Amino acid sequence: MHSMAIVPLSAALRQAVADNGGQLPDLVPLGGDGSDRQFFRLPNGARSLILLYQSHPPGRTVTENDSYFYIGRHLWQRGLPVPEIYHYCREEGWFLLEDLGDWNLQDEVQARPTPEAILAKYNEALKLLVRVQIEGHQGFDPAWCFDTPVYDHKLVRERECHYFVRAFLQGFLGMAITPEHLEADFGQLLAQALPAGKRFFLHRDFQSRNLMIKAGCLRLIDFQGSRLGPLAYDLAALLLDPYVALPLDWQERLLQDYLKLVKDYLPVDEGAFTEQYEYLAICRNLQILGAFSFLTRVKGKPQFAQYLPPALAGLRDRLAQPPGQAFPRLRQVVEQASEILRSGFGGPLAGTMV
Repeated sequence: MHSMAIVPLSAALRQAVADNGGQLPDLVPLGGDGSDRQFFRLPNGARSLILLYQSHPPGRTVTENDSYFYIGRHLWQRGLPVPEIYHYCREEGWFLLEDLGDWNLQDEVQARPTPEAILAKYNEALKLLVRVQIEGHQGFDPAWCFDTPVYDHKLVRERECHYFVRAFLQGFLGMAITPEHLEADFGQLLAQALPAGKRFFLHRDFQSRNLMIKAGCLRLIDFQGSRLGPLAYDLAALLLDPYVALPLDWQERLLQDYLKLVKDYLPVDEGAFTEQYEYLAICRNLQILGAFSFLTRVKGKPQFAQYLPPALAGLRDRLAQPPGQAFPRLRQVVEQASEILRSGFGGPLAGTMV
C-alpha cells in the first residue's frame, strides 16, 4: 500500500517535518514489527528522520502513543540510548524520531562473526540492560503505562500462561487443551516466578530485534510496553530470544556475566536470583509461543512462524531440567506439541540457529 494513502498529510506534520529539514514526499515505508504501528523514513541528507504513525493506539486516558512519549523521554533524559523524540502530535498519532538505521543485534549475529565477537556484543547488551533496569527505574512513574503498571501474577496468568494455551496449543496446533488442565502447574509456576521482592524497570521485550546498532553502539527501541517487574525477566527475554537461538551453554555463561555486572549496582543473592530466573524463563517462553502463534494466524504475519520450533525446543529443554521437572502436565503437553509441530510443520518452519 502506498504510504501517502495511510498517513494524513496534515499541516502540523508538514510543518514539523520542514522544521527538521525534511519533505513529506520523501517518505519511505519501512517494515514494521509485530504491532499495528507504521514506520517511515524521511531521508534528508545529513540527518534522516523516522515517522512513527499509529492513529488509534490502544489505551484510554494514557494510550500506547503516550507511553512511548513519556517513557522514551524519561529514558532519554536519564542518558540511556533510546531514539530522540523530536516531535509528538498526540491529536494525529504521529512522532518524528531519530533514525537509528536498519541494523540490529539479530543482523549482527546472522552476519556470522566469531563466537568471541557475538559474546562481546551480548556483554554490551547485558551492560545496557543493567543500566536500563537500575537507572530507568529512578524517577519512573507507573502512571505512564498504557497497559498495566506492573508485571504481576494476573498479567503472567493471562498474558503468558493462558496466552500459550489459547494462541499456540489451541489456535496454532489445534490441540484440545484448556487452561484448566494446566492450572495446577501454572499456579506453582506463578508462585515461584514472582516471590515478593523489589521491582525494577522492565522493558518486557528486551531482545535482539529491539537492540539497534548505530555507529557501533547498541540503542534500545520498542519501550512503550515497559512497566515495573523483576530483574530476571528481561534477562530471560534476551537470552531465550528465538530470533537468535543462543546455545544453552552460551545462555549459562551470559547469565553469570549478568550477575557480575548487576552486583556493581545491587546486593544480589545469586542462588535466589538464578532460581527465579529459571521460572521466569519458562514464563517468557510461554509468552513467545503465544505471541508468535497469534501474529502468524490472527495478524496474518507468517514470517513469525519460523521461530516457533526453536522457541518450543527451548521450552522443552528447560522443562527437562530442574526446576522445570516440577511441572508434569506442562511437560507432557509440550512433548505432545513438539510431536505435532515436527510432523505437521517441521519442514517449512525450520528455526534460526547461531
